[in-house]
Amino acid sequence: MKGPTPRVVAVGDLTADLIVEVPGFPIRADDLQVAGEMHLEPGGSANLLILLSRLGASAVALGTLGTDLWGEQVFQVLESEGVEVSALHREGTTTVALVLVDGKGCHSFLGSYGTGEPLMLGEREGRTITGADALFASGYSLVESRLRDMTLEALEAAGQREIPRFFDPGPAFKKLQPEVQRRVLASSEVLLLTDEELRDLSGPGGDHTVVVKRGAAGCRVYTDGSEGEDVPGLPVTVRDTTAAGDCFAAGYIWAHLKGRSPEECARLANCAGAAAVGKLGGGRNVPTMEELRKLISQVGGGIEI
Repeated sequence: MKGPTPRVVAVGDLTADLIVEVPGFPIRADDLQVAGEMHLEPGGSANLLILLSRLGASAVALGTLGTDLWGEQVFQVLESEGVEVSALHREGTTTVALVLVDGKGCHSFLGSYGTGEPLMLGEREGRTITGADALFASGYSLVESRLRDMTLEALEAAGQREIPRFFDPGPAFKKLQPEVQRRVLASSEVLLLTDEELRDLSGPGGDHTVVVKRGAAGCRVYTDGSEGEDVPGLPVTVRDTTAAGDCFAAGYIWAHLKGRSPEECARLANCAGAAAVGKLGGGRNVPTMEELRKLISQVGGGIEI
């Protein structure tokens, strides 16, 4: 690492999530339903950044937020959580998602991408990446036109400097042009994905470490073309899985930067994801250090943070 405090940069995918707890699905036209809870929180990679900051990392947001009220709310929460926001562009509008959850683990998203000028990797962004111990990006940043080029350039710049690169394809990845997919995979080091996304990529291969998220079943880790190692999940009560994947990624990255093996990284990632699903939504509701330590103490097995 470049310093005593691990420095993690997340590229793009900063959203404002309006989280609404509904009595149940489906939502039907003309029905009257009363929300159990309703609140606004940062979403997307903001969940990962906030948890990393709570774990003790120097978490850096690289991308854009609008100058609208949505963007101001997200900016203020990130700043209050200790996330470094000095590299963010403030222009245009903010990506907003309506997140409907039923309190039993099911959710649905309805979103609108923000607008603004396309971003490129300038001198300020280059310095931010050069100072990083790890870089994280997701497929959502690549389908947002104003972020696509900067995300690709950031991954490639980090690769040239041999900075660890973590990529979560998400459901949006398969919609990208083949050339964009090729560039992303060539520039990534660790892939964090689901079984379905793994099938879209035609299975594990190449030089990647591949971590397949399987919800309550835990995850499977493929390294160096191996058959894969299963890392079991934790038996917890699920209220909302909205931010679970982001918290999983934060746990994995944190353990990686602490020099843990892929299997140990996966165990901490499972704990982080499990700690997230007991709460409604992400943002300020991602696990605290105390909550994560409490869960780890119940699990045992020598997991350390």
